[in-house]
Amino acid sequence: MIVALHWSLPNAKRPSEDAGKLPLPDRAAMEEFVDQTKTLVGALGWDLFREKRGRSTGSVQAVRDLLETPFVVSPRFFFRGEGFAAEMELGPSGEFMVKSGSKARLRTTTTIPRGTTALRNTLLDKGVLHQDGNFLLFTSDYSFSSASAAAATIIGASANGRILWKMPDGRTYADWETDQGELPNLPSAVGDADGELPSS
Repeated sequence: MIVALHWSLPNAKRPSEDAGKLPLPDRAAMEEFVDQTKTLVGALGWDLFREKRGRSTGSVQAVRDLLETPFVVSPRFFFRGEGFAAEMELGPSGEFMVKSGSKARLRTTTTIPRGTTALRNTLLDKGVLHQDGNFLLFTSDYSFSSASAAAATIIGASANGRILWKMPDGRTYADWETDQGELPNLPSAVGDADGELPSS
């Protein structure tokens, strides 16, 4: 029997606007460390760092608010390059879902994080990834704990998914996150008649 455990971290304090501001290089290094930690923990089968988004259902009013909220289609993000072409959308619980049919790079670099190697091997063992010629094909949708974990698994190297995943209009995931709430009207499926991902 598998029991899904979740943790909550209440914090009523509001920091000042300039609190916790790091220089950009330090911020990038911190985000990379956190993303690699999420990848490693995810490879071990835990979702410790997964953020649960959405309204609380602890009251009748909360349920009414949830039912009255219009359905919002997740934006689509794309990550393409030599040997890979992938599509991702955001799941209802804040996970980063790489879509079935996405292609990951078969070869890896010597600097690939160990957590990413372990995760790729796990996905191959489970059949989520399947070698198809010179690619690793996603046979089903798969949810990652971070954008970087998804990007690193696809490219077979360390990757900053916040700037590598892009929307059809060229905005990165980091750009979208900054402007979230102002989503463009995207079609439910993006692609041409041949099933190829759109060019940027």
